[in-house]
Amino acid sequence: MGTGPQAAQISIILVRPQSPGNIGAAARAMHNMGLSRLVLVEPEHFPHAEAHMMACHAEHLLQQAEVYHSLSAAVATCHWLVGTSARRREYRHPPLTPREFAHKLPALSAQHPHVGILFGPEDAGLTTAELDLCHDLVVIPTVAEATSLNLAQAVLVLSYELMHVHYQAPAHAEPPLASVDEIEAMYAHFRAAFSIHGFSGTHAIERSLMGVRRIGERAGLERRDVRLLRGIARQLAWALRHPRHPGDSTPPTV
Repeated sequence: MGTGPQAAQISIILVRPQSPGNIGAAARAMHNMGLSRLVLVEPEHFPHAEAHMMACHAEHLLQQAEVYHSLSAAVATCHWLVGTSARRREYRHPPLTPREFAHKLPALSAQHPHVGILFGPEDAGLTTAELDLCHDLVVIPTVAEATSLNLAQAVLVLSYELMHVHYQAPAHAEPPLASVDEIEAMYAHFRAAFSIHGFSGTHAIERSLMGVRRIGERAGLERRDVRLLRGIARQLAWALRHPRHPGDSTPPTV
């Protein structure tokens, strides 16, 4: 895989890492496998001498690491998010193994140029809300009696599989895809519209939005798709707030 443009557009995102040693070891694993974009979300101890000690020739990845105070800010420019977890979620497709994901990535990168891979904190992993942001879920197979992996080990396993595939994305241009930030703003529009009328409560709204997310993930939303759908959400909200009366032939305007 090397240090070409494909590798440059894969971000390894460590969410609330607790051990500076794991941050350094993760950076070393990335460097070994040709990845260079390290993102840290609310690290407990960073920068830290232990991180630099464990990085071992990957100190430059620590120096250029992007540090954010929220996950939403860290993933705002990503087009596809991959969560790592042992948990399965409602309404989502089955999790992938690291090898399955690595083989999926070449075609995925052609449509979604910036891929973010999320790793949760050492003690509890990613939360359900954080996993809900992800389009794919990757689970590293282990024996049933020992499912817990060290954070840096998990980064190494995924990075190795990505390197091993030696993928090359097609060169033909594709329409610009919507970022996570743009897509979440669209879902917020639909949430606001759904809240006006017709749903029995917050749980029903969120279940419907989960279904909309599934459709969006299968489609691979482009920016023009998101603009269209946000326009539909605005029209829906307007119509629900301004119901037409019998005999009214005036078309609605926004």
